[in-house]
Amino acid sequence: MKILQLMDYSKDLRHRYFETLSNLPWAEVIKDRGASFPSLRDIFLHMVFVTDAYINYALQGNKNYPEVKYEEYDSIEKVKKYLEDVEAKATVSLDKMTPEQLQKSETLLLDFFQEETHHRGELLALLWQMDVEPPHMGFLQYRAAQKRK
Repeated sequence: MKILQLMDYSKDLRHRYFETLSNLPWAEVIKDRGASFPSLRDIFLHMVFVTDAYINYALQGNKNYPEVKYEEYDSIEKVKKYLEDVEAKATVSLDKMTPEQLQKSETLLLDFFQEETHHRGELLALLWQMDVEPPHMGFLQYRAAQKRK
């Protein structure tokens, strides 16, 4: 299903952006940049939260999303652990879904993809402002790379 390709693409980009952030000085990652969420860390954590909220909660019929306390993520290692934990649960959740369930959930998953894309765009623009090359890869480029694997 194409929606799963978008989910995989989103995950790949999340990892690319994490890698970029992990190569920056921590002070740059947590610096307030006046965006929707103050820092690169907070925008990225929100992206991970969106994955958690949509796939691990809303898709399962549970609207009691956990709260993210951004200030508790005081190192890139803690951000990585949160990313890994959320994605592990999301993989299990998506793998259990039948094609029919995925079809019924397509609107929610497209909204998730759009929400994450919005915040990836923020990261991209902020990285450009810092003269850091963003790890962007278009969906068609991603698909072509996957076919070569």
